Amino acid sequence: MKSAAPRTPIDRTMALRRLRTLTLGTALAGALGMVGFGSVAALTYEGKASTTGGTVADNSSPTTTTSPDTSSTATATPSASTSSGSSLQAASQTPTATARPAQVTTGGS
Repeated sequence: MKSAAPRTPIDRTMALRRLRTLTLGTALAGALGMVGFGSVAALTYEGKASTTGGTVADNSSPTTTTSPDTSSTATATPSASTSSGSSLQAASQTPTATARPAQVTTGGS
């Protein structure tokens, strides 16, 4: 088998220059592609349509109601809402204690 001819320092410098040019060209093309796709996406996406017509009701003040059979009982019912207009709901079940130890797992490592 014939061995490869030794390379000169000039050949090595030219090869490194070519490699650097290819690397920079690839990085610039990727950055320009990302900016291009991002611009097209930003220009064509109209966003989520609002169903409230731009008006949000103020449901944050508590209301007081009295029971019809007794006039001394009053119940305060706060109604909280988020910026999107949806009301918070009360828990459907009361939490119960268990004899087992609790364990919390996250996605972190």
